[in-house]
Amino acid sequence: MALDDQLHSPETPAVKTHYDRLRGLGHGDSEVRELMATVLAFYLWHTARGDNYSYDDYVAELAKLTEIDWKKVADVEGEPKVWPSDAATPSGLT
Repeated sequence: MALDDQLHSPETPAVKTHYDRLRGLGHGDSEVRELMATVLAFYLWHTARGDNYSYDDYVAELAKLTEIDWKKVADVEGEPKVWPSDAATPSGLT
């Protein structure tokens, strides 16, 4: 729901831009939404923790899709292990 809101909001045009870019690369709607929702989850997680992670950081991570290897992102317990960018890595989790 949050991603859909961002895709249709005039306040978050970069989200729609990256959605369109990924669709233009041949990725299906559900695949693009899943990828983008994963990045959004990281953004929300960082925000909830009070990390120094801004909307601009979120958009920068969207720009890296489909370069992020999500198989390396989570360990067996589902906790983030490798972050999409080194700048977003909270201390003590690497």
